[in-house]
Amino acid sequence: MGKTKTAISIDRTLLIKTDQIAKELDIPRSQIISDALSEYLQQHRNRQLLAQINAACSNEPDASELESMKIMRSHLKKQGQVEEWK
Repeated sequence: MGKTKTAISIDRTLLIKTDQIAKELDIPRSQIISDALSEYLQQHRNRQLLAQINAACSNEPDASELESMKIMRSHLKKQGQVEEWK
């Protein structure tokens, strides 16, 4: 993947801390910023996916789905494939 130079504005204290870590780890400042941004974007995507999963799981079955489930369970019982919960 190609790299592109850009100019950004960040808090001076944040830049100083970033430079300190870059020096400690002996890696370029841009690497730290790039890694941090990549991690942030992945976390954002994970939050989006979790929200979608939660939305899908929070939907209660409607009347037609409940009826279908009842019919399927009845068929499975007749075939001996369902144990009753206690």
